[in-house]
Amino acid sequence: MINQLVEANQQVRLQGTTFSIDVLGRYVCSTWDEATANGGVAFDAVVIGAGMYGAYCAEKIYRLGPNLRVLVLDAGSLLVTEHVQNLSRIGLNAAAPVSVIQNVDDPGTRELVWGTPWRSMVAFPGLAYCPGGRSLYWGGWSPRLTDADLANWPQPVATQLQSPTHSGDAYERVEKETGVFDKTDYISGPLFDALKKKFMSAAAGVATVDGIEDAPLAVQAAPPASGLFSFDKWSSMPILTDAVREAAGRPDWQRRLFIVPKAHVTKLQTAGGAVTAIDVRVNGQLKSIGIPPTCVVVLASGTIEATRLALESFPTPLMGRNLMAHLRSNTVVRIHRSVIDPALPERLEAAALLVRGSTPKGRYHLQVTAAAVAGGSEDDMFRMIPDIDLLDQTLAAQQEDWIVITLRGIAEMNGDRSANANKQTGRSPSWVDLSDQTDEFGMRRAWVNLATNQDDNGLWDIMDKAALDLANAVANNDPAKIKVVGQARDGLGTTHHEAGTLWMGANPNDSVTNLDGRFHHISNAYVAGPALFPTLGSANPSLTATALARRTAEAIVRESLGAEPGFSPLGTGGIAGWKTAGSGGFVELGGNIIESFGGIGLLWFTERQFKNFVLRVDWRASAVDDNSGIFIRFPDPGTDWTIPVAQGYEIQIDNTGKNPDTNPPTFGDPLHNTGAVYGLAASTSAPTAGQWHTYEIEANGSTITVWLDGQQVSQLQNANRSPQGFIGLQNHHAGSRVQFTRLRIKQLP
Repeated sequence: MINQLVEANQQVRLQGTTFSIDVLGRYVCSTWDEATANGGVAFDAVVIGAGMYGAYCAEKIYRLGPNLRVLVLDAGSLLVTEHVQNLSRIGLNAAAPVSVIQNVDDPGTRELVWGTPWRSMVAFPGLAYCPGGRSLYWGGWSPRLTDADLANWPQPVATQLQSPTHSGDAYERVEKETGVFDKTDYISGPLFDALKKKFMSAAAGVATVDGIEDAPLAVQAAPPASGLFSFDKWSSMPILTDAVREAAGRPDWQRRLFIVPKAHVTKLQTAGGAVTAIDVRVNGQLKSIGIPPTCVVVLASGTIEATRLALESFPTPLMGRNLMAHLRSNTVVRIHRSVIDPALPERLEAAALLVRGSTPKGRYHLQVTAAAVAGGSEDDMFRMIPDIDLLDQTLAAQQEDWIVITLRGIAEMNGDRSANANKQTGRSPSWVDLSDQTDEFGMRRAWVNLATNQDDNGLWDIMDKAALDLANAVANNDPAKIKVVGQARDGLGTTHHEAGTLWMGANPNDSVTNLDGRFHHISNAYVAGPALFPTLGSANPSLTATALARRTAEAIVRESLGAEPGFSPLGTGGIAGWKTAGSGGFVELGGNIIESFGGIGLLWFTERQFKNFVLRVDWRASAVDDNSGIFIRFPDPGTDWTIPVAQGYEIQIDNTGKNPDTNPPTFGDPLHNTGAVYGLAASTSAPTAGQWHTYEIEANGSTITVWLDGQQVSQLQNANRSPQGFIGLQNHHAGSRVQFTRLRIKQLP
């Protein structure tokens, strides 16, 4: 035992403990004040929970929205930034399930970071309270939902997830990200080849088995390209950590991604159908952050906790219904080497397969893990067995000349979506609701009722029988060649596969969220994770939920650009796809806002030229004498900022109406005033500085018309310069700060 460290009122760059320097914590995490009181623009997204799906979704919003600010709030402390199986074997283990019916039953924190925030008659391992969450411990199995599973999902989502050829779809994209694709770069070799051949032959004798597949494991054993390291076992923390370190290269006021640990979100405040504030306990202290309606909130703290937060904040009758988990069994056998392949090499080797099965009562699959050890190190075995919780039983079962095979069966449960179904503890259907037990902050905990029905139990029996029948068939049905070590069922709460309680659908009357994961009745609140599943299937939920988290991130980024019907965003909200000419430039502030500095110079959109169009631009000048403009229809300027001035058209931003062509310069010139087509068509508008305004610029043939905040302010007829060209923004002089956002365009015939 060592002494507890107490914070002193002394500022340091890195905190030291008795044994270490907290480099990881300091480099990855930020304090509440660093993230929320830095003078930057409002956040565009707040992600609650940095587990498998929250961390992934946050990273994707950051990457796909190059000018969006993202805040990640996680209730735990930083532990590690890799899957624990990618590290030395230092004793980081998942917690065993415990039954916590009332607060007095709660054993508190287990295995350093594991806790059980909800209450139930069913035993659960709980949650890993740390960024990365349970993705730091998971087994890595990542099968797809089958076509039959997806037939019960909304068609647009099913089509995006899985194409008819099972390639080039959303599943494949995530499989490549997580290391599932290529399936044989991690599991291969003589044992794998022999076992697959044997299982495919044996499957014909088991009526409910549909097919044998390579094991879909999220482990990238081979480097993705020459000169790169392999990514090993996937978790969400490496990608989030990389994004955070990239974002940290900017000052905090301009930084686009923060993780605040020890930040427990207790409630979301709403008004007018939108989240307006987030109540948070940071290190136990009550904090609150107000958010505009344009900022989205993503509930990603796991199925049960996300449902609790939704029920506490903006409940509906359907929330918490449709709870599903998986029925799981473990069948462990020893099969003599001779029936697999007498020529198998006597060295440490592992193999894995996926067996798909179906019955009228539902679908199941078997995760087959095999290991042959005639003498090898336990450390090597630890790294080769895909599931941590199978390690000890596999090692204990090893015997020379025998191959240990574990058939982990996973079968689906069907949820009940009826808002009127009776809620009876200990009986089907399953559901989540708020309990009478409160947490340390006085908030109601979730109560989880998870129970099987007759069909569930029947499917479970069929799956267990299929596992034994298949194992016997692999052993040629020779009792002398197979020894059943054991067959046992796991508790309903042990799988970490809770799902369905905030399911998606097109109709608000029979679903909780829409097809992008947004609550039907809350305009800026989304969900990331298996809570969105309409049905569960037998597949482990990780691959599907990760693909849905990407879909949600893409929707958030798309909506942030704010293009009206008929219009398309000009760019991606930042300066990607744009080039500068001259001096000064533009800086990204977040919120898809860019701001001019220095000058004189030009920022121009390089991806295409435009001829006839309507361009809408929101802009804000910080002071009356700020100067900028929007250039249209100019040729490629290269590095010469004067080309748009001479050969294109500038819609001016300058409330002083400064005419630089007189000596001395004069002011109040309508041809040089805000709204004017610079030097060609006059305007006398004087929009208020410090407020947002909208230009609508129509260029149609030889006529250019300008509207400011819905009112026409100028028109140029018989325009005789270039009839088409690029679009650009001007930065005029040092001290002038003009902001732009929501550039959108509609092309005309």
